Amino acid sequence: MRVSIDRDSYWNQIPIGKKNAVDYKILCKMWDASERTVRMILHELSCYDNGDRYILIRSSKGKGFYRTDDTEEIRRFKQECLNKGRSIFAPVKKCNRVLAVKDGQTDGQMMLDFDFLYD
Repeated sequence: MRVSIDRDSYWNQIPIGKKNAVDYKILCKMWDASERTVRMILHELSCYDNGDRYILIRSSKGKGFYRTDDTEEIRRFKQECLNKGRSIFAPVKKCNRVLAVKDGQTDGQMMLDFDFLYD
C-alpha cells in the first residue's frame, strides 16, 4: 500500500545526526500516527530523493531514525542494506532453478539479475 504524504514536511522533521535520533514512540507522537503508519512514512522517506545530501538512517543497529550526510555512516548503512538484500534474495536462486526446470529451461537460460546487491 502506498501512502500519499507530504514528503518534504515529514523529511524536514527527521532530526539530523545520530545523537539526535528519534524512535517510533517519538515519531508517533510528533506525527499523531500509529506505529504502522510511521513505518509506512519512513519507508516512503527511505526512497525519497529531494536532491539534498542527506540519507535517512534506519539501522537495525541503532536506536532510532535520523538523517545524515556523514560519508562513513552512509557507507555503513549502505553495507547493512546490501547484506539484508543478499540474505532476503538468497532463496530466489533456488526458486529460479526449480521454476526453470518446470518451464523446460536449462541452467544456462536462467537469469539472476541481482548484481546491484554486490556493488
